[in-house]
Amino acid sequence: MKRLNLRLLGFLTPMALAASLAQAAPGSSPPPGSTPQAPYQQLSKIEEYQSLGIDRHLTTFTGIVLDVADHPIAGVEVKLFVDGQPLGATRTDGGGSYQLQVPYDASADVTVLLWFTAPDHALMQKELVLKESKASLANGLISRCVPRAAVLPGRQFRVYLFDPASRTKELSEMDCLP
Repeated sequence: MKRLNLRLLGFLTPMALAASLAQAAPGSSPPPGSTPQAPYQQLSKIEEYQSLGIDRHLTTFTGIVLDVADHPIAGVEVKLFVDGQPLGATRTDGGGSYQLQVPYDASADVTVLLWFTAPDHALMQKELVLKESKASLANGLISRCVPRAAVLPGRQFRVYLFDPASRTKELSEMDCLP
């Protein structure tokens, strides 16, 4: 009889946990009066980790995206990649600002990139290396011509997106063209 009860308990506990997580999960439809979110924005939500009791250190990445004339660019997609895997994404607001809060361990030996894509494809995509793993450095996987910036507490990143002609000029000045 005890074995039957233990088996029943072992079966019902995961079921009860799954049911409680399903109730705590956000709904698939947006609240009335709000706009539906694109699937990439779901990557930046970490409330699920907190509800499971998993300890994750959150890091906030903030900044502004501008064009070559120092005008802010709205609607730029900003993605954070860790070792090639997307960890979070957001879009810039009307003033070109973005804020991305993700679970991130600064002490890990990983490569971390911010990737910027303008809503109109007249401006070129841009990547920013925030951290490069030892293996990536040893093998020269990322060109010296890709901009780099250190992740420091409270640091905001100012990123410029270029049209192809301006980008060619920038690369020429950095001696990165063949």
